[in-house]
This record gives sequence, structure tokens and C-alpha cells, in this order.
Amino acid sequence: MKRLFVPLFWKFSLAIIAVVAVFGSINIYLIWDRVYTALQRESQKRGIYISRSLARQVVDPLLYEDYVTAQNLLMSIQSIDSTIAYAFVVAPLNKVVLHTFEDGFPHQLLQVNAGSPGDSVRMQFVVPKDAPEVLIRDIAVPILNGKLGTLRVGIREEALRAQVNHTVQVFLIMVGVFLTIGLVGAFAFARFINAPVQEISRIADRLDFDVLRQRSQPRIRIREKLLGLVRVPWRAEDELDVLADKFNGMIIRLENAYAELQRANASLVQSEKLASVGTLAAGIAHEINNPIAGLQNCIRRIRRNPQNMRQNEKYLAMMDEAIGKIERVVKGLLEYTRKEEMDFTELNIQEVVEKALLLVAYHLEKSRVTVTKEFPPRLPVIQGSFNHLEQVIVNLLLNSIYAIRERRREDPHCPAKIVLSAAMENGRLRLSVKDTGTGISPEHLRKVFDPFFTTKGVGEGTGLGLSVCYKIIQAHRGTIRVSSRVNQGTEVIIHLPVASKAEQPTVFSTGETSSSSTQVTNSGNKT
Repeated sequence: MKRLFVPLFWKFSLAIIAVVAVFGSINIYLIWDRVYTALQRESQKRGIYISRSLARQVVDPLLYEDYVTAQNLLMSIQSIDSTIAYAFVVAPLNKVVLHTFEDGFPHQLLQVNAGSPGDSVRMQFVVPKDAPEVLIRDIAVPILNGKLGTLRVGIREEALRAQVNHTVQVFLIMVGVFLTIGLVGAFAFARFINAPVQEISRIADRLDFDVLRQRSQPRIRIREKLLGLVRVPWRAEDELDVLADKFNGMIIRLENAYAELQRANASLVQSEKLASVGTLAAGIAHEINNPIAGLQNCIRRIRRNPQNMRQNEKYLAMMDEAIGKIERVVKGLLEYTRKEEMDFTELNIQEVVEKALLLVAYHLEKSRVTVTKEFPPRLPVIQGSFNHLEQVIVNLLLNSIYAIRERRREDPHCPAKIVLSAAMENGRLRLSVKDTGTGISPEHLRKVFDPFFTTKGVGEGTGLGLSVCYKIIQAHRGTIRVSSRVNQGTEVIIHLPVASKAEQPTVFSTGETSSSSTQVTNSGNKT
């Protein structure tokens, strides 16, 4: 869903404009519909009254054929009332005997609002051809029940329209004034709300772990001063003040929670150190105690019968083998713990893989394992230690060979295949070692990089191989992760940074801490 940021001021303004527009339109409609109709009704009554009154006044002059007096009556009433446009008398034979037109009587009027002389009052609107903006209400009133003809009077209606228009204009001015006041109020109200919200947002943006650790996060203080200048002795609080108090309370709880988290983390780190030491000690004891027990047994046998040279040679060979096992454990432990310097140079990962394959060629041939290489024609160079990366690949290949051999014991017809592939992924070099071995169960996956953890049989592994690989890849600022499915195979994926022109060969140490994170997925390999 798309999101659009609209400030509160514009939201309030649009709401006010919409409300004013709706109510303004309704009121304008009511003015035109009600006021104009009411004024028309009053104008109609007034016109009829004037016409009937004038019709009664001209009866006597017309009976005595005193047309001068009748004409004077028509002219006087027109001069008194400016809304009367004209007045004329039509005889029974449709002959105009009196009129107030100075430029001659327009005979077209006889065709308008025409009727029999005896008809009652008739009305019709007339629009002059030479003045289309003028509207005249033509009223026809019979004189003496039509025996003396009909009196026609024209009442101008533009004054009525002008009055309604003036009322609408005044109303529109009022709407404009109220709209302006509303927009000013919206601006003030939005600012009144925005200032505390912006203060809360600003403090929230600056909230981080360092501030929480130092307990230096400022508290929110809103509307303590009038216009930001004068401190007010009292004020009425609202929901924004409640929000500020809740936010301040949240900051206090975060500071307390972070302090508690730091204490718990320190305790956890100490526990992890003790657990690691215990695991390390248990692993060393397990791997060394067995050969030492064998040594002690051989020494006792030799002491009992020192003259039996054939037996002594056999026991000496067994003692030499036990010492070799102890030496391998100690050597692996030293490789894991010592800070061995790595000479980083630009190298091609494919050359490292080829050298590692040569070193394990005997084991591959002996175990009848097929190796497939999937490398693109050109790969970028990386900065790394050739020997140490070779050690990592050799260790992974030996693990894969062992896993395939173990699976063959239960399934002699299972595929024996290792796939080595490399490609670029998200700007980093991706190296994969995938086999068709036994795989690792999910409960063991989290421990594959732990020192002295192994799923191999007694005497077949020290449990330090993948731990050393982990440290080497970490020193190369890379990541290593393992994925596996039981009885289907294992894949180890390594990501290494590509060498850039700006990088120069640098010396790193396996004991140094790297900013890159090494991750273990829900899968693993034999160690």
C-alpha cells in the first residue's frame, strides 16, 4: 500500500474547506430557492395590488372619455414607482387607447399575455429584445369586468434579482471571512499539536543504546511556556500531555530494561566462558585420556615381561600410535587457539581448490568418490592466505569423503559425489562444497563449529576441524554456513570479499576479531 505524507495543517485546511464549501453551497441554494421565491411572491402581490388599484382609478375617466385624466393617472403612478416599466389600456376591440411609452407603443406587447377582456388577472414574464438582461412581469387586469377593456402594467424584476445577488454576495464575503479564520485556526491548531509530536519524534530518533546505557536521554517537556517565552503558572492538560508522560515513562522503562539486559548479558557471557572452558577441558580429557590409558597399559605389560622382545615391539608400536594421537590433539588445539599470522595476497580461488584436490587425491581414489567442478571461465581475485584457505578446503573435502564412506556402509549403492562450485553473489565470491554423504541431524547443526564437537567415531576425529575453518574464514572477513539433510547430503557455503584495487596485501591474525558475522544455518557437516 502506498503511503503519502500530508501535514496536519493541510489535513485540517482541507477538512475546513470541504465543510465550508458544502455548507456554503447549501446556504446559497437555500437563498436562491427560498428568499428569491419569497421575494417573487411579494413582488407578485404588490404588482397585482398596484394594477387593480390603477384599474379602479381609470374607470371614471374612461366612462367620461376623459383620456387626459386617465393618461395623467398612468404617468403619475409610473413616476411615483420606478419599478413600473410601462402601463397601457387596451379597449375591447384590442385597441390601445392609453400608454406611457414615449417612443411609441410597441405593438408586439399585444401578442404577449393576451386574453379576453373579461378574464381575471393574468401574468406573464416579458424580456425586451433590446435589453435581454431585463425581466418584466406583465400583469393584465380587466377594467370594469372587462367592459372598458384591460389595463396592462409591467413591473421590473431586475431589482429583485439585484437584491438577491447582493444577499448572496454578502453571504459569500462572510464565507470567505469564516474560511480565512478557519485556516488561521487550523494553522494555529496544527502548530499546537505538531510541536509536541515533533518533539517526541525528535527524541525518539535520537534514542540509541549509548544514550540508554548512560541514562542521558532527555525527557519531553511540552507547552510549559506560553508561545515558548513566558512560563505559565497552570495549564489544562490534554491527551498530548498524557502521551508525553507515557513516552517519558517508556524511556525510563527502556533504560531500566537495558541496564538489566546488560547485567544479564554479562552473566551470560561469563556462563558461556565457563561452559566453553568446561567443554574444552572435557574434549581434551576425552581425547588424551584414552591414549594415556593405552600407554599405561603398555608400560605395565612391558614391566611384567621386559625380556619378551616381540611383545615389547608390539607394545612400543602401540605406544607410538598413542603418542601420535596425543600429538595430533595438541597440535589441533594449538592451531585453534594460537594467533597465527596470515600473509594475505591476491589469489585465484580456483588455484586453491586445484591444490587442495591434489592433496586429497589419494583419499578420493581410495573411497571411489567423484568430484565435479563448476567454475565460470573467469573469477575475480580475492585477498587471502593461500595456505590457510587450502587448509579449509582440504578439511571440508575430507569431511565429505568421510560422510560418503559412512553412508555407503548402510547403502552401498548411494551416489558418491562431491560438487565444488564458485560464483559471484551480491558482490562477494561464493564457494560451495556439496556432497552426497550422511548429513547431520538438526540437533547437531548448532554445534558443528564448536571445538571438540564431532560425530565421527572414537579415534577418527578431534572435533577441531570446522572450528579452525570458522576462524580462518572469519579472519578473511568472510562467512561460512552449513546446510544438510540426513541421508541426502551436506553443503558448506563460504562467502569471501572480492579484492578491490584500493586494497593492498595486509597481514591478519586468526586471533583478531572481524566485523563479519559467521552464520550457521539449520544444517551441518561431519567434523
